[in-house]
Amino acid sequence: MSEFRQNPITKNWVLIAPARGKRPDQYKTYSVMSGVPEVDEKCVFCPGNEHTNSDILRINANGKITTQSDLESKRKGQANDWEIRIIPNKFGALEHTAVYRHKEFYISHSGDGDHQVIITRKHNEPVALQSIVLVELTIRTFIERINTLALHPELAYVQIFHNHGRDSGASIIHPHYQLIATPIVPPHIHSEIMGCYHYYQAHKACIYCDIIKEELLVKDRVVYESERFIVISAYASRSPFETWILPKKHGARFEDMSEEEIKHLSFVLKVTLGQLYTKLSDPPLNFYIHNMPLRKQDGGFSHSAEEEEAYHWHLTIFPRITIWAGFEFATGIPVNPIPPEVSTKFLKGEE
Repeated sequence: MSEFRQNPITKNWVLIAPARGKRPDQYKTYSVMSGVPEVDEKCVFCPGNEHTNSDILRINANGKITTQSDLESKRKGQANDWEIRIIPNKFGALEHTAVYRHKEFYISHSGDGDHQVIITRKHNEPVALQSIVLVELTIRTFIERINTLALHPELAYVQIFHNHGRDSGASIIHPHYQLIATPIVPPHIHSEIMGCYHYYQAHKACIYCDIIKEELLVKDRVVYESERFIVISAYASRSPFETWILPKKHGARFEDMSEEEIKHLSFVLKVTLGQLYTKLSDPPLNFYIHNMPLRKQDGGFSHSAEEEEAYHWHLTIFPRITIWAGFEFATGIPVNPIPPEVSTKFLKGEE
């Protein structure tokens, strides 16, 4: 039976339409990494091709950071034991430019900001197959980047995301993440913050914390649970297998995670991506982190303390196995042919 469901935070609607769908296992598309070698000498991200980019920094397996100035010094060539490299995006969506704002009938703002690429070493090793140690190192790198970019007063928000496979928008198959730091707070983030704030005003509680309580009570959308995190199929999933990873302890900021939470998130992220990798045969997907806007340089906040209390950072995984058509573009209402309760059972091996 078809059903309209509303996202309780943003108030956006989705249409769950199981009559239009197939069995969950029939949504396997293609294996993104099938037949891909460990090293491709033609790939600009692979070891041996470091000269094709100007690195911002490199990080080895022990977490040692080698900066751009180190690489340009006499130690050049001694930092090829990297596990993670960070480079400027050659075709960046944003750039360092003169700041201007224009506000008359139309409103504009200069495209001032940063667009960086975070690269892991092996050409054919998707995040689902990476070691927990490498996933943890990657998460620590995200935190380092957020804290570093927070020192730039012109920046308002850092968006970190991962594209896996051509249908996700990845132009290079080599595993990597992108970071775009913007001078404005993106509308989706603003909408989430306001939705959380309004709920907090009415109930004196975080809506994500209440979602966690509800999901643990109902249990039919809980994909995985650990001591520190819960993984759920979103109630108003916009597409099959849309998955949320939520910290059980309330926190507005990804970068404020404790050491224990970082370790737990590394494991939970790998397990969740591993379930999708196994059950859907390595599908194309995106995942991204939604976080509070950057702190101000003086240690204050760009948002009120109540908004900090109301918001709850989270990570969303979005497999790309359906496409938007006329109805979706015309109405803004996604049509999802697999109810999240069904996708949860499938991922857990119960169907």
